[in-house]
Amino acid sequence: MNREIGASDEASAVEQTDVSQPVWLQASLADLEGLAFESPIAASNSADSRDLGDLFRAAADKGQDGPAVRMFRMLSAAAGMMLRSKEKSEPFGPMAVFADGRRSPIQADFRGPLQHVLEAAADLAKHPALKARLADLCWSLDRKKGRLALAAIAAYVDIVKGVDDGSLVFKFDKGQGALKHDARDHLRRALQIGKAVGWDKPESMLAREVAVQLRGRAMQKALPNPAFWFSDLDLDFGISDPAVIGKDIETLIAGLPSGSDGHGVIDLWRLAARAYHLAKNEDDKHRAQTAAAEQFVLMAEGQPMAMLASSLLSDAISELHGVPGKKDRRRELRHRLIDVQAGIAEEMSPFSYPLDLEDIAREVERTMDRPTLRDKFFVFAALDQSPDPAKLAADASQSIREHPLSSLFGASHHDREGKVVHRTDGGGLGDGGDESAIRDHIARHESIRRQITVSGQIEVARQSIARDHLLSDDVFAHLLIHSPFVPSDLVRTFSRGFLRFFQGDFVSGLYILTPLLESSLRHLLKANGHDVTIFDDSTQTQQDRTISSLFEQMRGELSTIFGSAIMTDIEGVFLKKPGPYLRHALSHGLLHDGDPYGHDAIYSCWLIFRLCLLPLFPYRDQLHLPFDEPAHLEPA
Repeated sequence: MNREIGASDEASAVEQTDVSQPVWLQASLADLEGLAFESPIAASNSADSRDLGDLFRAAADKGQDGPAVRMFRMLSAAAGMMLRSKEKSEPFGPMAVFADGRRSPIQADFRGPLQHVLEAAADLAKHPALKARLADLCWSLDRKKGRLALAAIAAYVDIVKGVDDGSLVFKFDKGQGALKHDARDHLRRALQIGKAVGWDKPESMLAREVAVQLRGRAMQKALPNPAFWFSDLDLDFGISDPAVIGKDIETLIAGLPSGSDGHGVIDLWRLAARAYHLAKNEDDKHRAQTAAAEQFVLMAEGQPMAMLASSLLSDAISELHGVPGKKDRRRELRHRLIDVQAGIAEEMSPFSYPLDLEDIAREVERTMDRPTLRDKFFVFAALDQSPDPAKLAADASQSIREHPLSSLFGASHHDREGKVVHRTDGGGLGDGGDESAIRDHIARHESIRRQITVSGQIEVARQSIARDHLLSDDVFAHLLIHSPFVPSDLVRTFSRGFLRFFQGDFVSGLYILTPLLESSLRHLLKANGHDVTIFDDSTQTQQDRTISSLFEQMRGELSTIFGSAIMTDIEGVFLKKPGPYLRHALSHGLLHDGDPYGHDAIYSCWLIFRLCLLPLFPYRDQLHLPFDEPAHLEPA
């Protein structure tokens, strides 16, 4: 339940923790009767309803509980919401959302008896910004209120006209009349409502006329940003001939002075291409796309940083995709991109954060003090557990909410040659709408976890085993022959892979064991009665599914066998980006000499060893290895 808030009072933008109803939810029609509810904003010329919300809150703070205070609180809450003109179905959002779930009011909070109070206030309101907010809110809550929808359109248009003639102002107003993004947003909302209640209604037609007038003025004054805003608005609602808009944009670009913002020019060319596409003029569309691509190339040529230059060239190549007759140009740009990417490595610099793992290593040494090699193998396999994927996602979301700047922007992931091998989208506030950012957050945290596990536990235990015991293929074969994870005809191959791994030959260990993981997954699925083949109807042949196909098409069956935690761990290490992507990198010769000695590769070998031993844990006391008797100390 929300407590009353003001738009600029972040400290009060929280929900009450007690059971009492917020004052603003207690407003009634009786409170409105005979009340000059607009008195706090009578002298205001603000076009922003949030400023009006601040004035209502200030007036409520000065008074004592009563009809006026309840109404002022309610009006402050309604006016203080954020207008989200791109959201047709839910145009008003909270001004503040906190990591612990608290938030300021949203439009759904006004459902119920308050709707009648809002409707009455909307009918009486004179200030255009207040009238637009109240009328629009009423119509958003009840689409049968067509009268209020038309009143909202008229009020939004009045706001734009008021800003244009100077009788109303937006915060930080710097002139130029209504050629502002705030005016564009108000006009967009008016046009959205007009589309819903009647495109040919007088109120809707007036909103359309104003949009066309502002677009024309922005073009006439050669203002790139306002021209983009209002041309985009015009195209969104199909008001003007798109071919005319495309030509106007080209004329504007031609008259821009040298040194104009390159990204702004690209946005204009893209908008021109969109206009020509809507006009079904494919030749002009492709010409505009080409011009946008060449602007990217021009910016790349003037960029001294290899990483930024390569990003611009990549954008240019992407922009030319689908443009006829540009195959040679795309090839030329790809060659130039490779040349530029060669310089990225020189711009990158490593950073490190020291961690003291001495206590962890000492504890592992103590844990490995077991009488037999068999016991040490099982301790080794139990050094760590695959993390719960639900907890990983929850922790990542929580981290993004607490530190939103860490994932606010998208990221590109480069290989050693500077090529972009993966892109991560920017995130929001960890509220579920930023899956790509959450995956990237998980991948980074998992990389740190694997590094600590390998450095502090796996390597300490592996070296202890290799130091104290004579290992051979037979030792591992005696153990793995009992594991349902290992196909009987691959016991020796698995044994050789683990022998090399424990001996510190990580190159051999990684290259032997990684392909065997796929075979073991198919083996287990077949053992559980599942068909792991694909039938090709055209050639009438059957093929075994690859590991990628198994995870895509038989995920449910694999999860039943392994559980979601192990499945996610396998994916994170072998199959998914962002991450080491080891299976793909190894299969296609993308690993370098040092990669098998990295923490991801060592962890992958340990994980496969753990998978082999997991089914044997309940029976470990019945297993015996050759020459594996408890050590007896001889007297000195």
